[in-house]
Amino acid sequence: MSDDWKDFEIGADIDVTEIMNRIRERIAQKQREGVYSEESIAELADAKILQFAEEADIDSVLLDRLRSPDHSWNINPSYIITSHRSGWKANLVILTKKLVRPVIKLYTDHIVGRQAQINLYFAHLIHNLVREITRLQIDFSGTKHQLERIEREKAYLEQRLKTLESMVQFKDEEPRRTE
Repeated sequence: MSDDWKDFEIGADIDVTEIMNRIRERIAQKQREGVYSEESIAELADAKILQFAEEADIDSVLLDRLRSPDHSWNINPSYIITSHRSGWKANLVILTKKLVRPVIKLYTDHIVGRQAQINLYFAHLIHNLVREITRLQIDFSGTKHQLERIEREKAYLEQRLKTLESMVQFKDEEPRRTE
């Protein structure tokens, strides 16, 4: 990611309009250059994800975990057995939980494992969709600018054609000399 986005911190007060203005400026700059790399598309998609998270008022710790490559946000069927109690009661509760855990795992592990897979799939799907939407918006914007340029050229050529046609009509209207 470029240095332009490093001054934003998750959880800090982020001005969404400022981010969008920066995105638009970068898009205009890239369009003038005619270059869009995968890195720049990923950077723009990342900025959109930050914008969506800010609008949804997502907890910054959760957002950091969602964006981390180690998938620490996902559920895990192998949980640690603990107790908030202290003393011999805590040891008794922990022992009881450890004895009951194999029976409970028979019913819950496949469900939790499946949910973890679904969560991971949807996380990748959403990330790729944001990236693809960003790519499509860039392509659309470029196509729109090309269309505007072509329309200007067409208007210029139509005006030139009318001028040439009027010149040809003017010559045809001149009286012919007979010798």
